[in-house]
Amino acid sequence: MNNAHIQWARNILEEKKYELQSDIPDVIQDNPWSTVYRFQTNQGLIFLKQVPSALSLEPNVINLLQTEYHANVPFIIAVNREHDCFLMKDAGIQFHNYFKEHFNADIFIQMIRSYTKLQMSVTNKIQQFFDIGVPDWRLENLPNLYRDLINQESLLIDDGLSKDDLIKLKQLEPKLLSLCGKLASYKIKDTFGHADFHDKNILINPSTRQATIIDLGEVVITYPFFSLHNCLHMAKENFKLTDNQHHQLQLACFEPWLELESQKNLFDIISIINQCWSIHAALGEYRLIKSINKADFQKMHRQGRFARKLSHWINHFNNG
Repeated sequence: MNNAHIQWARNILEEKKYELQSDIPDVIQDNPWSTVYRFQTNQGLIFLKQVPSALSLEPNVINLLQTEYHANVPFIIAVNREHDCFLMKDAGIQFHNYFKEHFNADIFIQMIRSYTKLQMSVTNKIQQFFDIGVPDWRLENLPNLYRDLINQESLLIDDGLSKDDLIKLKQLEPKLLSLCGKLASYKIKDTFGHADFHDKNILINPSTRQATIIDLGEVVITYPFFSLHNCLHMAKENFKLTDNQHHQLQLACFEPWLELESQKNLFDIISIINQCWSIHAALGEYRLIKSINKADFQKMHRQGRFARKLSHWINHFNNG
């Protein structure tokens, strides 16, 4: 394992007086859009992350969130723009693993409220994020992004959708436009959002219980409840929460938004989000697919990454 980015990481750590227990790091994540290595050192675990160039905005996002908003994000040791990689300190274990034995609602709610506070702080400063390359998924732009996606007919058919499905997707364009219009009528506005926000992309320090959001190369400027809905939905699935537990969690996580909207309106918003969240999720998949090289792209065919989400969108209205 003598890749240039790994050699760079070793050199940086040596310069900064880290003593490596092994020159060969462990590979803890390896997929077409992200490879993460783990170095064991005398100062704790250090992680090296490498991504495609199209997703290399992550260090810039982390720096902005840290310096301007004092957000709990990874601590970056060094960045290499040539190899699209960066080194960061350990921030703990995944919420997913921390809560495996027992789900702690209080810790989860505290994390969500911290995330919500960040979203509220960003609302009137979204241009800062556009300036560093964060994609524009605001409500006014979602229908255009949807249209671009469903026009990728070969990609979608290869993934498992039928020609009849493509016709239905085109017929549903006005429906998405209407739903986005309804969301825009509320007082909650577009802001910072993690397009893949869930318990595996949140770390917790077991000693301090500080939560850290990771995988920040997948952030967008969008409607804030898409990420909130996804995180709550995944928590219900992963931790086997009952409908009542999930509802109580929603109520607690919604509390900061009551400054802007009534509880009834918040649940109306969630009802709308529930109808179109699968579009937002499919756009996230499309972004990842577009970021990878042709060889890796070929390997991703027929995995149903789009088909499952877009079929959910179609079926919701077919069965409604």
